[in-house]
Amino acid sequence: MKEIIKIAWKNVWRNKKRSVTVVVAVILGISAGIFACGVMQGWVEQRIDAVIYIENGRIKLYNPDFLNNEEINNVIPNKEAVEHFLNKETVIKAFSERVKLMAMATTSRGSTSLMLQGINIDDEKKVSKLYTCLLQGTYFEEETSRPVLISDKTAEQLRIKNYVLTTEILDSLENTASIPNTVIASLRSIENIRFESENKMKKEISSLLDRKDVSKYGFDVLKMSEQYRLRSKIVFTFTDKQGELVNQIYKVCGVYKTANIMYDQSNAFVLKSDLSTIAGLNEGEIHETGIILRENANEENVQSAIKKAFPELSVLTWKELSPDASLVSEYMSIYLFIFVGIILFALAFGIINTMLMAILERTKELGMLMAIGMNRKRVFSMIMLETVFLTMAGAVAGMLAGWLLIQVTGMTGLNFSSFVDGFEAMGWAAIVYPTIDLFFFFGITVLVIVTGVLSSIIPARKALSLNPVEAIRMNN
Repeated sequence: MKEIIKIAWKNVWRNKKRSVTVVVAVILGISAGIFACGVMQGWVEQRIDAVIYIENGRIKLYNPDFLNNEEINNVIPNKEAVEHFLNKETVIKAFSERVKLMAMATTSRGSTSLMLQGINIDDEKKVSKLYTCLLQGTYFEEETSRPVLISDKTAEQLRIKNYVLTTEILDSLENTASIPNTVIASLRSIENIRFESENKMKKEISSLLDRKDVSKYGFDVLKMSEQYRLRSKIVFTFTDKQGELVNQIYKVCGVYKTANIMYDQSNAFVLKSDLSTIAGLNEGEIHETGIILRENANEENVQSAIKKAFPELSVLTWKELSPDASLVSEYMSIYLFIFVGIILFALAFGIINTMLMAILERTKELGMLMAIGMNRKRVFSMIMLETVFLTMAGAVAGMLAGWLLIQVTGMTGLNFSSFVDGFEAMGWAAIVYPTIDLFFFFGITVLVIVTGVLSSIIPARKALSLNPVEAIRMNN
């Protein structure tokens, strides 16, 4: 068998140009496939991280009636007992209790409906990374009467967001030389002019710059011109515990932005103490508890334990709260292997064609080998090994190239800002950091070997179909 392996390896490189062509094709296909899988895996992991550490937590507790009808009186029963139980569970890292009310937010320029969430700052920071998503302002750090944290999308709807290219911004652009001075000079005509909407700002930039400069610098200029009217007053209207309509003024302390527009335009945050007092709730009355578990803790086991202790509660994991993210997470590995399998399936045709050409060129040689006693099993093994070696030579280099691409872009990130609206509408980040599991390379190796073996069947059958005597005569 060792001799067959040596012969097969030497045969691969007998026609170097042809073999190198196939190897390069495999390298490009495998590296591109692995890199694309790394991008998809990075997107999925970022989405799951956002679902757990911003939107939902690992587990949430509700009054079952609150899920059916988000009324103020549907609070969590036995709150003190639940809190005591959660504090005793060692697998629970932290939890945060919230008051939630549907409210209408109104300013002099616009209005929108929101889920107003009353939170405890210290507890919320332990379970949610929302405080890291601030664009401007603070996360309730300033001492302001009735502060509210709203999203970038809500700021647009309430017309709290404006666009203005200040003198300071244009001067800083000149100093950094990130944008040509000719472009900055053209933008000076709208210096310190305030625009109330993004469309008006885009229209003005398009009228000042040519199409090439707009496509190259327009997005950056637009982002730098964004400003928010912090400390603006918003009137929230909601129903209190007695069923009376309540109007309360809050002041904007900060603006946040996540990768999920649907979440952003639906949620605003205030202090739980402020909201409970205004809504007429008692100090211990809450509507939701978000829970974060320690690493490697099983949420299904914790869910079962809480359900057993408090059967009157609705206990939901992040998978139940975000079934779309759960579905993608569970089946992502299958999707990735199918994707790479399609690439290998396409490459197999080139490999088969190359090996058939090699067989036809070596009919006399194969005829001589069979004439002097090499059995069909050894001939088949030799052709199969040649095909596998040819495939693996490119696959190893391709996997290495794909891994290096993922390592580099995993640190710098890939910016898809030009498609930001489409991605964020689906809850996906516009900047993705590719990543890949090392186990994935083991699976790719198995797929490559299987592809090599299957690709060798047709060439090997062609070689075995040769008549040794006729093959020698045909080449004399």
